Amino acid sequence: MITSLSTEELIEYIGHQLDTFFPDKKKLKGEDIKKAISLGLERTEHCFKHVALPAYFNGGETKFSHLHSDQYSQFLYYFSNSLWKISENKEICDKITQLNKFLNGMFWSYKGELPDIFILIHPVGTVIGNAVYSDFLVVLQNVTINTNSDEHGNPAPTLGRGLFLGAGAKIIGGKPVGDRVSIGVDALVYKQEIKDDSVVFRGRSGAIEIEQRKKGKCMAQTFFNVEIK
Repeated sequence: MITSLSTEELIEYIGHQLDTFFPDKKKLKGEDIKKAISLGLERTEHCFKHVALPAYFNGGETKFSHLHSDQYSQFLYYFSNSLWKISENKEICDKITQLNKFLNGMFWSYKGELPDIFILIHPVGTVIGNAVYSDFLVVLQNVTINTNSDEHGNPAPTLGRGLFLGAGAKIIGGKPVGDRVSIGVDALVYKQEIKDDSVVFRGRSGAIEIEQRKKGKCMAQTFFNVEIK
């Protein structure tokens, strides 16, 4: 993967950002940090090689830029989630979560299990809760996914492959959402199960409507270079 900064430069860069926002004189250092950065970059590369957008490639090779805010937010998630799994370094993980809020105006949790393959598209105002996620997730701005649990206390809702969440889309409650579902602008799914290949949208009257997808490919397919089955 082509990266705008080397691993060492990336650690230094993130360290300077943390020093600016959290001037407690505690430096970003340690073997767990190095391992988590490396693993975070590996996970970023694996994700980005499935993305079809031009900004994620250069001459056919996967590309990551620390100055591309969507890409950087995803990397910060992979880094903090990896760090939590490696050493449960809560102090740094908490700082990285807040750093993402400051820089990108959105929230995800380092303890949450976002999928291996997903993409954020200008996700300002978005809150991604600790649901059960699947690959080929697409998240735009002002999206809300709540943190919930099922009747057995397990994380919920379960969200299927190829889920597209348009601007202002919301999923509230613990009911499952199927594969290749598109939830349109300002559409709310509230405690309702959504079947595979459904399109959820707010009609002209303002009411939420659900239809079976008519197009051959789901909306999320636009963003990825492999078929979403």
